[in-house]
Order: sequence, then structure tokens, then C-alpha cells
Amino acid sequence: MVRRINLVPRSERTRTTTAFGPLALLAVAIIVIFAIGLGYYVLNGSLADREQELANAQQQTAALDSQVAALSKFAELEHRRADTEKVVQRIYANRTPVSDILDAVSLVVPENAWFASLSLATSDPVASEAAAGSAQTAAGGVQGGGTLVIDGNTYSFGDVAQVLVRLQLVPALSGVKLVSAGTPRGATDPAQVVRGFSIDAAVVNTQPVDTLLPLSQVEVEGP
Repeated sequence: MVRRINLVPRSERTRTTTAFGPLALLAVAIIVIFAIGLGYYVLNGSLADREQELANAQQQTAALDSQVAALSKFAELEHRRADTEKVVQRIYANRTPVSDILDAVSLVVPENAWFASLSLATSDPVASEAAAGSAQTAAGGVQGGGTLVIDGNTYSFGDVAQVLVRLQLVPALSGVKLVSAGTPRGATDPAQVVRGFSIDAAVVNTQPVDTLLPLSQVEVEGP
């Protein structure tokens, strides 16, 4: 084998040197590219997590909105039930206790007087609900728009006056007045002196304004 001989003088030969500058730049570039890639990977993963959290939050919000929409119907029903109960309570407070009025009248009428006819008319509590805050009467009740008309008999005009005065003691009656007196009312004994009378009065609701019907007796059913 022929051996090769370098005929170039040693002083003229190019010496091989290591370029550290470009190598350093290349290393820095590789590190920067790696850092960028790593940062992109990390940020991309974080963005995906945030997007998933946002989707979950939106899903929960949609579920809550549907629940609120479903519960709003029951809230409306509750509001309507409360309004209906208030109407019932006001009607109860505006009613006229007829039995109490008749009982009070029976207690004050003298034994020597008797009625030929008695007419008691009361107002509709629903219609009088709007007038619940109207002027108070002297008896402390609310004028209910009802009337009481009595035709009866007794034995003297003094007895007629006594009947009139006693009826004025009934708290549920207001403006008690004598319409007429003298002619007997209905069938009477001709052998006796009988004085007839006609009395009318306004019916007053003497119940306290805050009278409430127990809620256990108020049954309100929704649709």
C-alpha cells in the first residue's frame, strides 16, 4: 500500500479550531425553542383545564336556571294562595253575625212586648270588603249596610218607648228609631188595649277589625 505524504509545508497547513461562539448560540437557541415548546404545552394544558371548568360552570348554571324556572311556578302559586287567604280573612271579618244580633235582641225585649214580624237584612261581606276601612260608628263597629225592621205590639206607649230604648242598647244596632206607633200589628185580642209599633235600625258589624279566621279552616287549593 502506497503511503500518502502531505507535501504542504507544516507552516502552511490550516489548523482546525473549535468555534465556541456559534455552538453557544446554537445551544441557546435549542434551549429557547425547548422552553417555548414546554411553555406552550403547559399553557395549552392549563387552557384546556380552564375551558373544562368553564363548561362545567355553564352546565351547572343551566341546571340551576331550569330549577329556578320550575320553582317560580310554585312561588306564583304560593303568592296566589296567600292573596286568596287574605280575601277569605277579610270576608270573614266583614261578615255580620246574625245569630248574635238576634240573640241580643231577644235578651233586651221586655216580656210585655211581642213581635208580629222581624226582618233582618245584612250586606254581602264580599261587597263590604272594599268599605272595611270606612268611618266607624258610635258603637265602634263598621257600618255594614244591613237593616233591621220590627213590627210588634205592647200595651202602652210607655212600653213602646221602653222597647225602643232597650233596642238602642244592642251594640250591633245603630240609628234605632220609631217609625210608627198606635195601630196593632197582626191579630190581637179585642178585649185588650194593644199598641202596635214599627221600629227600624241599621245593622253594624261589631267585630274587631283584626278578627281572623283560623287558617286551619281556610282551605285553598291551587290549580
